[in-house]
Amino acid sequence: MTHLRRLAVLFFLSAGAAVAGPVVLTAPDGGMTVEGDLISHDGELFRVETAFGPLTLDAGYMRCSGPGCPDPAELVARSEIGGPPEMIHRLLPALLEVFADLNGLSYLRRFIDDTSVAWELRQAETDRLLAVISAEVLEEGTAQERLLAGEIDFGLATGEVDTSLRQDVIALDALVPVVAPQNPRAMVTLNQLIALVNGETDDWARLGGEAARVAVHVPEGWDAVTRRLGPVDLSGAERHEDVRLLADAVADDPAALGLVPFSAIGNAVPLVVGGACGLATPATRDTIRAEDYPLTQPVFLQRSEVLQPKIVRDFIAFARSEAAQPVIRATGFVDQAIGRIGFERQGDRIANAVLSAGDDPESAAQVRDMIGQLLDAERLTITFRFRDGSSDLDPQSASNIQRLADAITRGDFSGETLMFVGFSDRSGDHDANLRLSERRARSVRRAVAARAPDSSVSLELAAFGELMPMACQDTPWGPQVNRRVEVWATPSEVTR
Repeated sequence: MTHLRRLAVLFFLSAGAAVAGPVVLTAPDGGMTVEGDLISHDGELFRVETAFGPLTLDAGYMRCSGPGCPDPAELVARSEIGGPPEMIHRLLPALLEVFADLNGLSYLRRFIDDTSVAWELRQAETDRLLAVISAEVLEEGTAQERLLAGEIDFGLATGEVDTSLRQDVIALDALVPVVAPQNPRAMVTLNQLIALVNGETDDWARLGGEAARVAVHVPEGWDAVTRRLGPVDLSGAERHEDVRLLADAVADDPAALGLVPFSAIGNAVPLVVGGACGLATPATRDTIRAEDYPLTQPVFLQRSEVLQPKIVRDFIAFARSEAAQPVIRATGFVDQAIGRIGFERQGDRIANAVLSAGDDPESAAQVRDMIGQLLDAERLTITFRFRDGSSDLDPQSASNIQRLADAITRGDFSGETLMFVGFSDRSGDHDANLRLSERRARSVRRAVAARAPDSSVSLELAAFGELMPMACQDTPWGPQVNRRVEVWATPSEVTR
């Protein structure tokens, strides 16, 4: 049902319609029963005239009995989804199957053609059809256009859109440069990578390898992420709609260079990209979760504000929940479960802090203070970063506010202290950067505390300005990666 049809139905409900007959609506657990005359229904909502006045109830939740009940076939929840093939054929089926199992539903997938598929969810005991979720492989731009036009209900995408659509981050991915296993190169500088992609470096021999003409492969639809590398020209690259075939093509060709999503690296080998200052962050699950890897990209579930059937709303809630994280990880995408990184694994970052302090006694003292405060703590793989040139959190970080608050409320950090640690880039005055990093840490702590108000977990604050850079300041992503608020967990008995 399109959005326009739903709006028409809601108008019809609000205006009233001829009484259809007496009904009894009962919640599945028997906890609520409503009796009255059915005014109308649209497959999603019942409108019932009761002794207390008209009520609107969710058709996907209430069971109907009585002569006024509609045909059960008319109460099937229907939803249409569009998105890239790896999300439609890999991520979505895994989530739907586990959602069905957790809710005692049977699950059937029907392939309609090469690009379209439908899932039926049925009540296991009665085999009653509850929902049909249809999905079509679409380019992200096309999916967003059809979503805005009301032709589909949901879109799966890696690209953020500035529209009235709701966007929930349900998984993470990243763009990673890869080569074949036979290619001996493990690392490139950013300038070298740009030159390779642009065709300015057209032979691996120019980088010290064996003579072979570079063949560049890129995924369709990831141009916005690719532009974060800097001034790239993809006109000479071979484009692939299927990212798995892209990875296979690179893995089979020793002369190939690919830019491929982390979720589809396959048998190709990732390259580490470093800056002129020597700092580099490899693409791993932890660095992507924490947005330390600069080409991280959230996977959005996009939808309008139109009310969806309850079973569909329940699926959305599941896709965003902690229970869905192992499923997301199993598909090859990066989940958002909050992990921990011990201080002993922070050697490179601490070395960066020592180097950035140089011979300045005051900076060296601040580094020692930072090490003292973090020595007994573990860094969480949840980080808060900000939009370019703004104090507003980026989409993943905005989602992380609620995710961390939910973990605190669940008791995941019972008996611990969480420290919100602010860092800045190296632009501007040292003291001003220190104050700015503290303000940002304070604002994030305040936002998390507001969503977990009754927690016994102590939320503390620290700020170290530009002391521990994650990326070179002269890279396109350096300032944004360095401007961050990290979260460190410490057992309360050792909190300093």
